[in-house]
Amino acid sequence: MATAAQIQRTERDYSKIAGEAVRIEVTGSTLYAFGSELATLRLFRKMPNMRQGFSQNLNAFYFSVDLPAA
Repeated sequence: MATAAQIQRTERDYSKIAGEAVRIEVTGSTLYAFGSELATLRLFRKMPNMRQGFSQNLNAFYFSVDLPAA
């Protein structure tokens, strides 16, 4: 589980990589970065072993990372 400080730091770091603001959410053991298609593709290019896609339910592009078990 990620702490509030870790989530804020990740949001700041991912926004720098993406070149624009992204929103971070943690659901279960997965961290999601929501943003524009270009922002999520920039994250995916930097970290290609993760997942990038489009959520039909949320109507939003996402980049996701599985968090290690504690």
